[in-house]
Amino acid sequence: MTLITPSRRKFLSALGSGVASLPLITLPGFVQAATPTAPKDNILILIELAGGNDGLNTVVPISDPRYRNLRPQIGINRDATLSLDADTGLHGAMRGVADLWEEGAVQIVEGVGYPNPNRSHFRSIEIWNAGLGADSIERDGWIATAFGDGRAPATEDADGIVLGGDMGPMIGDGRFSAMRDEDVFRDTLHALPGRQHAVRPEPAGSPLEHILSTYDNAQVMGDAIARKLETSRDRHWDFPGSEIGQQLRMAARLLDAGIDVPVLKVVQDGYDTHDEQPWEHEALLGDLSAAITAFARIMKEAGLWDQVTILTYSEFGRTARENASTGTDHGTAAPVFAIGGRVHGGFSGQRPSLDNLVDGDLAYTTDYRTLYQATLRDLWQISAPQFDVGGAAGLNLLG
Repeated sequence: MTLITPSRRKFLSALGSGVASLPLITLPGFVQAATPTAPKDNILILIELAGGNDGLNTVVPISDPRYRNLRPQIGINRDATLSLDADTGLHGAMRGVADLWEEGAVQIVEGVGYPNPNRSHFRSIEIWNAGLGADSIERDGWIATAFGDGRAPATEDADGIVLGGDMGPMIGDGRFSAMRDEDVFRDTLHALPGRQHAVRPEPAGSPLEHILSTYDNAQVMGDAIARKLETSRDRHWDFPGSEIGQQLRMAARLLDAGIDVPVLKVVQDGYDTHDEQPWEHEALLGDLSAAITAFARIMKEAGLWDQVTILTYSEFGRTARENASTGTDHGTAAPVFAIGGRVHGGFSGQRPSLDNLVDGDLAYTTDYRTLYQATLRDLWQISAPQFDVGGAAGLNLLG
């Protein structure tokens, strides 16, 4: 009988594929190059803004008098925003993103949401992760689904790596993994017993055989990633010391080391701003902007900026009207930012009308599945009919 030792459990957990959540890494044959090379194709950086970002105070309708009527206390004055056009200001804390906007490297997709919106954090992020609508009970992530049946971009190292939060869009079959901390990842890998000590009497296809195969595949992938990291320089980059700053630093480290992976996911917590929102939101958006700006600078220096597309998302927006605690409550639609060297800059989608609120919330104008379909098409020429709700043809992320 083969035992799943504590070190094996620790390794699987460190890779985001604990025994209880298998399968997350299920495909064999992680063949690696001996020398680190730059990623060859487009790279998607998913940034989850966990808690529900307030879109109205991120992309501010500065010329709309209804905005101030809805938000007499927390509304942002025109002169405190960064001008995007005559009618729109970006939150003043997002100077770095505003500079990227001026470069033409930012597209703001407005009014992103879905029909029959759910206002539960847990359920709504499940919906966003799966990408199949409010009534779906699907648990596999939209990236895993889209990459299924051999449609994943050809890569050496992994189909996707999660650097923060749960597996989310990458739950499902495929070469998906997690790396929460480079030192823990390396130390755990070095502490593992050699594969030659494993005894494999279980029949093919048994649950234990599946676990052991997953362990072996994860170990091979981990060995290859560790080799590339060990043979690359750990540069002293200037990133914010926050959660999002250090996760994007790790993303830059992986790509600079030549880790060949098409999707990386990070998370920034704290957007559930029910009270004292102005101060909390300013700190969050300032941190986000600084982290994105640092990442963009490093990608430019590494010659990778034209391959990178950053996509933000949140489980929902906030209510249009402020509450009595100088905050906002769980809402619906919100803008999404697409940022990168080849991103087609400007606005897309349609701004929700403040005259057409539904139960106090913004009516969505762009279905989030349309955004997924456009992303898959523009980055990897993947056709994803399961996300086809119409409208993807009107979204062009890459110039």
